[in-house]
Amino acid sequence: MGIGFQSQMPEQIARFKLIDELGEGAMSVVYKAFDPEINRNIAIKLLRGECAADPEYRYRFLQEAKAAGKLTHPNIVTIFDVGEAPEGPYIAMEYLEGMTLQEVMASEKVVTLRDKVVYGIQLAEALAYSHASSVVHRDVKPSNIMLSEDGQNVRITDFGIAHIETPNKEQRTQLGAVLGTPQYMSPEQVEGQLVDGRSDLFSLGVILYQLITGEKPFVAKTLTTLLMEIVQKEPDPISQKAPHAPESLQRAVEKLMRKRPEQRFQSGKEVADALRHVVLEMDEKEEHKNEAGILPLRVKWTAVMAVVVSVAMLLGSYFVYKKQVQAMTDLAVDSGGSLAEFIAIESAEAVLIQDWIAIEAFVNEVKERQQISYLRILDHKGILRGSTSAEEVGSEPVDRPALSPIRIDGEVVYAESVHNGEAVFDFRVPILFQRKNIGSMQLGLSQAPLLAAANLTLYTMLGLLVAVVLTVIIVAYLLAAGITLPLKSLKRAIAHVIHENYSYRIEEKRNDELGQLFSEYNRMADSLSNREEERAAAAIESYGALQPGESDESLEGEDETQTHSYDPTRVIARPKAKWSPDSDNTEPDLLAGDPTLIIRPNKNK
Repeated sequence: MGIGFQSQMPEQIARFKLIDELGEGAMSVVYKAFDPEINRNIAIKLLRGECAADPEYRYRFLQEAKAAGKLTHPNIVTIFDVGEAPEGPYIAMEYLEGMTLQEVMASEKVVTLRDKVVYGIQLAEALAYSHASSVVHRDVKPSNIMLSEDGQNVRITDFGIAHIETPNKEQRTQLGAVLGTPQYMSPEQVEGQLVDGRSDLFSLGVILYQLITGEKPFVAKTLTTLLMEIVQKEPDPISQKAPHAPESLQRAVEKLMRKRPEQRFQSGKEVADALRHVVLEMDEKEEHKNEAGILPLRVKWTAVMAVVVSVAMLLGSYFVYKKQVQAMTDLAVDSGGSLAEFIAIESAEAVLIQDWIAIEAFVNEVKERQQISYLRILDHKGILRGSTSAEEVGSEPVDRPALSPIRIDGEVVYAESVHNGEAVFDFRVPILFQRKNIGSMQLGLSQAPLLAAANLTLYTMLGLLVAVVLTVIIVAYLLAAGITLPLKSLKRAIAHVIHENYSYRIEEKRNDELGQLFSEYNRMADSLSNREEERAAAAIESYGALQPGESDESLEGEDETQTHSYDPTRVIARPKAKWSPDSDNTEPDLLAGDPTLIIRPNKNK
């Protein structure tokens, strides 16, 4: 039965009512359709042209589609139905709103570097799942990756459809479906070697390189040159084109794009784990930036403790200082008052008989033996008869400045005043003889010794305050750090769970509540890891997926030694309309027309 190209969109394929044409390629056309049985819109991929006319090709197309239909993963487009209709063999799959990754990269849509790495994680997980189910995509490229409308998730399409093997081992895949963008092929695909899941990982590396740098790693004007570059040339280092990219990300992409498969990551899970570490590193770096605007707990606790202790110490020091100064003042007043009364009694007789020479001698003797600021003895008329300042002796009565008394103890009046710029205790005592006032005495004692003792106490208290506050700051900081550092470890562990990396464990051992918390986290991670393994095993078992290296008995006519995972091919370029073996041009121009690539077996292998 020969089936050519459809001239126009049919109204219906099988039970599906067609709504609109979404796109077409060299070997197929995709329609938007409605499935009345599940009451939802779907996408129909219809094989057409020479491929649809070949019975063997049609058979392999359906068998490969059925194998891909076993895949159920959040990052893989779901296949609902596979069948044949008068229009040709078709695949009914999930209809997705959104743009392809190729359209996103060609547009001005801004995608953060972190989101690009997350896309890589999702793609790696999808490939890990498909490879565990013995399905190798062989055509991972941006146009086969759909982005959700919110830009948070990616989905891989065309699993098992890109390469179709016929029972006689001949593969016929057109460039419009596989190598319309040949830059994403792996070196082993180009050389026609056996390919497995590591070939898909190379293609993933090329996509990540382009996402990070904005440029394709392999670019040439001719197909032959391009294929030689893929096999032989190392792409420019990412650091030259995107120096802002983390070194761990650069290393991961470079490892994905190594020429020899055994030097790459060996599974999608390894890739996902490596990229998760990159995301964690980026998140931690971003958190460090954000921490500049917040007050860390250890700093906050330390500051609070320092302020509380400082206030308490200041209040305590002030109270102690005031009490000590008051005690020393009382002591000075008591001793000063006693001295003033003694001088008044000793000078009474000389004042009574008006022996001013004796008074002057007495004043000089007191001056030599006592540390006084001034001493004045006045007669009953207020004339100064003896003074520590000789020029004052004999002066007429003058109005002395009135002092505000601080304390009156009997006949002794105590006040504070200033003499020659110096603070003094001023004592004024009447000179009595047989209880009659015959004169007065004024004594000034310097406050310098008292102030020196008070200042010594103050400096000692301040030194003690600084020592205590520093001790509190150091202890509080260390105690807070002893809590915040384990909390950071727990936070990092939780981040691994958020990114679905259940293999991470907290190795730190503590004999306290935090240690119990770490143990509970490890128990939780063990539980999640076991559940994940059980789900994966159940999924593979329920879908009857092939294990790597097992033969696909459902594909009749296959050699039992040929596994479903491998695709021995050799690339031969044949332009579709603008180049032929008989033309003058020796190589097709990739920048002109729509070249077609035919994949043939490598007879030398």
